[in-house]
Order: sequence, then C-alpha cells, then structure tokens
Amino acid sequence: MEISIIGGGITGLTTALALHKRGIYSTVYEQADHLNEIGAGIWLQPNAVQVLRWLGIYDEVLSNGCILNKMEITYPNLCPIKKIQNHVVSDHHGNQTVAIHRGKLQQILYDQCAKLGIIELGMPYLHYETTDQHTTLHFKDKSVQTDIVLGADGIRSKVRESMKIASVYRPTGQICTRSVVTYNLPDHLKNEGKEVWGNKRRFGFSQLSDDSVYFFTVLNKEISPKSITKESLSKQFDDFDPIVASLINASGNMHTTELMDLKRLNTWHTSHACLLGDAAHATTPNMGQGACQGIEDAYYISDSLKKFKNPQEAFSVFEHQRRKKVDYVVNNSWRFGKLVHQRAGQLALRGMMKMTPEKVMSKQMNALYRVEGL
Repeated sequence: MEISIIGGGITGLTTALALHKRGIYSTVYEQADHLNEIGAGIWLQPNAVQVLRWLGIYDEVLSNGCILNKMEITYPNLCPIKKIQNHVVSDHHGNQTVAIHRGKLQQILYDQCAKLGIIELGMPYLHYETTDQHTTLHFKDKSVQTDIVLGADGIRSKVRESMKIASVYRPTGQICTRSVVTYNLPDHLKNEGKEVWGNKRRFGFSQLSDDSVYFFTVLNKEISPKSITKESLSKQFDDFDPIVASLINASGNMHTTELMDLKRLNTWHTSHACLLGDAAHATTPNMGQGACQGIEDAYYISDSLKKFKNPQEAFSVFEHQRRKKVDYVVNNSWRFGKLVHQRAGQLALRGMMKMTPEKVMSKQMNALYRVEGL
C-alpha cells in the first residue's frame, strides 16, 4: 500500500517515522527545495516527549535543546502569579517540557527520514484526484499514484481544499512576534519558561541552549505598532522587567503574524485522504500544544493504519480517538487567549490560578499529557 504524506513539517515528518516504526512504508512530499529555519522556538510538552521517546530520537532532541524545570506565568516584574512545584509540569513518567529551536527539531526529523529514503523535497503539491482504483497526486512537475493521502500541510492546507472540506479561519485580533536571540540568561532564569502578563500584551521566553533564548510577544491589534521593529516593540514593554527589553534589543530577524486558528471541521477524512496536525485542527499557541498535538496525531494515525486494512475505517477510528482532546485544546486555547488580553478576564484567570490546588492542576495536566499505550 502506497501512503503519501503532503508536507514536510513537524507533523508530516513525525508521521512518516511513526509509520516506519510500525513497519508501514510512506513517502513525504515537501514543496521546499531545502528546509528553512524559522526564528522560533518550540516547547515540547510531556505528551510530545513520550512520542519522541517511542520513536527513539528523544536523546538527540534533548542534546539540541534543554529541559525546562519550571513553567510560570508572572506579573510584569517576573514575580509568579502562583508558585508551582516542578511536578505539576511533568507527567507520571517524569517527562518534562523540552525547549528547542523549531528548525533544529525539523532537521532532526528530516535527517531520520532522509536516512530511510522516505522524503522528497522540491515537490509543490497542486491537487489530487481519485478513481475507483487509484488516487493520483499532481505536483508542479510530475504526478504520482498512491493509495492513501495524509495531509500535513498546515493551516492553509491545499489537501483540505482537494478534499472539498469547508473551512473557516478565525483571526484573534492579536499580533504575535517571535525570535531566537544569542543571549546568556542569568542563572536564576535558566531552564525555566516564563509567560509575563501585562495589559493587552504578553511576553514569553525560555532558554534554548547555553547561549540562545527564544521569546515571543503577543499584542492586541489596536496597540500593536504598524511597523514591528526592535525599538517599537521594546516600547510596548517599557514597564516590564528589564530582561524583556534586553531580549528584544538583542534580536535579529523577527517573525510577525496575526494569531488565528481553524474553526472546527465537520470531518477530517474522506475514503482515501485524512488531515493531520494544523491541517485538521490548527490552534492558537496559548496552551503550547500546537506541534504537540500534531506529534500525537502521528502516533495515533500510525496505530490506526496498522490495525485496520480499510483506510476509511482507520481514519474514522483515528478521528474518534483524537477529537475530544483536540477540541479541548483548541477551544480552551482560544478562550484563554481572549480572556488574558482583557483586564477583567485576566483578573479572573489570576484568581482561578491562585485558588486552584496543585493536585487539581497536576491532574488536569496529566490528562492533557496522556498518550494511550505510552
């Protein structure tokens, strides 16, 4: 059986490796001629870490990133809203969040796929068509026959268009800027993830390596500068701890976009094709679970395709397994992002955080981190 994965991002590459581990051959088709490093970090939470351990690449990922022993939401002066013990941000197995440059993670996954000969670059996808016997993928310069199409080509998925699944994008009205900078954090901030809350704005950062730091900013659109520069951005945070301005001023390339997600799709699959990751359930980044849920998808779709010979049955079981958690992540991330950027909403969230016992928080997080069979 020929399985074709459209999109060589984190979800697509992880899916190919998960399928290979289960003895199923697939090919990843990526439109780019070479991998491009986006200046952004990623926080791999314990659910993603479990899958990377299962794939046997966790040690390599960790050697290119760092463990975050603490994840805190703070006031502008970096004083935590609620002090949280380390065990709250780890799972039952002791897995903790790993911070890594997104480009390094993608390169690790790509190198594994390249060794296996299961990825082709320079393959811009156009559309596919299905007859009774075959599905034909049409790329810019050639066509390929396949049996199954897995769409892992992001929020603006062309595979989703080919499947004729109606989709609606939901802009948040919030502008996000990300960057990775060369910077040595003071010792008391190393191996920690921080999200700093202010009025209609947030700043988050963590160490990625000994001399590199990832940061992001989120601003309500009405207060965001029309031109995002180091100077205009740092002015938005002049009442925050000085480390914030220092990180912004140390940045080189910054990637700016308006945050959005994907309104819940009626289905993720047809008889021969299935959507994965952001193509199926793009979320805002407020729970830090976007890439993590794509990595989970890779594990579950590989399991389903191993167990069921009929693709439509495999897709149906996969979607049933994943819907509840994905809906929880997408909906709560959306609500959280809206509340935290309103004065009354932020006050309510701070109150809830302070009143919620650590046992309850730990139980909630472990439900999020659970991956069946791992």
